[in-house]
Amino acid sequence: MSPHFCKVGKIKANTNKLVSVKELERRIKNFVDDISKVEFSKDARGAI
Repeated sequence: MSPHFCKVGKIKANTNKLVSVKELERRIKNFVDDISKVEFSKDARGAI
């Protein structure tokens, strides 16, 4: 394999997208609240 395409050690994490634990907990709580409001048909429940 050509070293031209090797990216090992060259890729760094995007620290701008990192969030705090409190923000992550808030997002999870909002997601769970939203998903609990979704109504599934009887056919969808049977498939799970």
